[in-house]
Amino acid sequence: MTSLVSPVASALRRVAALAALFVAGCLAQGADAPATKPALKVLLLVGGGYHDYEKLAPHLAASLPKFANLQLDVKFGIHGLRDPKFADAYDAILYDVCFDEAPDEILDNAMRATRDGKPSVMLHCAVHAFRKSPKVHDWEACCGMRSKVHDPYEPFTVAKLDDGNPITKQFPDNWRTEGDELYQTISIPPDSKQLLRVKSPKDGREHIVCWTHEYGKSRVFATTLGHDMKTSATPEYLRLVANGLLWVCGKLEADGSPSTGYAAASK
Repeated sequence: MTSLVSPVASALRRVAALAALFVAGCLAQGADAPATKPALKVLLLVGGGYHDYEKLAPHLAASLPKFANLQLDVKFGIHGLRDPKFADAYDAILYDVCFDEAPDEILDNAMRATRDGKPSVMLHCAVHAFRKSPKVHDWEACCGMRSKVHDPYEPFTVAKLDDGNPITKQFPDNWRTEGDELYQTISIPPDSKQLLRVKSPKDGREHIVCWTHEYGKSRVFATTLGHDMKTSATPEYLRLVANGLLWVCGKLEADGSPSTGYAAASK
C-alpha cells in the first residue's frame, strides 16, 4: 500500500529545511566576523612644563582609539601616583609627562607598577622627566634609554631600522616630520630593541627615537617623538603609538595588525 504524505507535512518539512539553511548561514557569517573584545583601558598621565598638554592630552585620548580598540583615561599631574595601586584598574600606562623632579615615593610607585607587570609606554619628554630627582638613573633604566638634551626644534627625517618589527611594519620609510625635538641618545642598553633613528640636521650624529625593551615583568615601548601637534596630529605617529600600546599589552600580531577584537571600532 502506498503511503500518502499530506501537502501540509511536506510544506512544513520544506520550511524546516530553509530555516536550517538560514541558521547555518548566520553561524558561518558569525564565525567570519571579528570577535568584539572590551577596549584596552589605558591611563594617560600628562603634565609638567615646556609642552601644551591641554591640547595634546585630549587629542591623544580622542585620536588613538581610531587606530586600535583603546579607551584612554586622562589624568593631569602625578599626585595620583602616591597611591601604590594607581594602575590596578588599567591594562597599560601611557606617560606623556615633563616634570623636572618628583618625590622618591612617586617614582618608586611608577617604576614598581611597570616592574611588577603593568605594560608601559613612554612618550617624548617622559624620557627626559625627573632629571633633578635622585632616582633619575632608575627612571632612565625603566624607560630603556638615557637622554638629557635635544637638538633645536626643526623638521627631520626618520629612518626605519627593522622592516619586520610589528610595531613599525606599517611605518613609512624615511618619514618626515615638519617639526619636532630630536632627543640626543647618550646611551641605550643592548636589550633595548632599536626601531627608528634620526640623523641630526644640526651635526650629523644619529639618535634613536623609538625602541622597545623589558623592565622587570613588563614590556615597555618608547618614542621621543611627539613634542607638539606637528608630529602628534599625523596618522603615522598615531598608528605608531597605538601599535606600541597594543604590543606592550600582547595584542599586536606579527604582521603589524591588531589581534582579533582589538582593531579600532568601525564608525
